[in-house]
This record gives sequence, C-alpha cells and structure tokens, in this order.
Amino acid sequence: MKQNIELEAKIANAEKERQSEELLAKDRAKELKSLQEEEAAEKLEAEKKEQEFLAAQAIQETKAAAAKKAAAKANLAKMKRKHELQRRKAEAQLQMLKVKQQMEAEAAIEVEKTKS
Repeated sequence: MKQNIELEAKIANAEKERQSEELLAKDRAKELKSLQEEEAAEKLEAEKKEQEFLAAQAIQETKAAAAKKAAAKANLAKMKRKHELQRRKAEAQLQMLKVKQQMEAEAAIEVEKTKS
C-alpha cells in the first residue's frame, strides 16, 4: 500500500511536470510568435521606408532630368538666337558690300563719262 501511495505520488509529480512543461512550451510558442510578429512588423516598416526612399530618389532624378532638359532647351534657344544674329549680320554686310560695289561702279561710270 505504501508502494502504491509512492507510485501515485510519482505519477502525480510526473503529471504536474508534464503540465508545467506544456505550459512552458505554450509560453515559449507565444513568445516566439510575438517575436516573429515583431520581426515581421519591423521588416514591413523597413520595406516601407525603402519604398519611400526609392520614391523620393525617383522624384529627385525626375526633377534633375527635367532641369537638364530645360537647360538644354534654353541653351538651344540661345544658340539659335546667336546663329540668327550672325546670319542677319552677314546678310547686312553682304548688302552693304553690294551697295558699295554698285556705288563704286556708278562712280567709275561717272568718271568715264567725265573723261569723254
């Protein structure tokens, strides 16, 4: 009978240990799940920040490209104006040269007329 009581006590202790280990395992599982959720949230936040950074970078690159394009357009317009002014100047010089040649030719004709 004493042996039965000791065996029942051992069985009861073993059952308590099993229940205690079960609770400990459940607690560890909850803690692990909590850590995994926290890690997932941190990863999600990091990905969100990375996407925000990439979006901001894309906006900056777009603005830089637009600024380059505007500068190129302004430079092209400046070059066109310069070329147009050079063309007009050359046309005016050519016209003046023609007028000068015509005046010289008329003066030579007058000289010939006065000689004869």
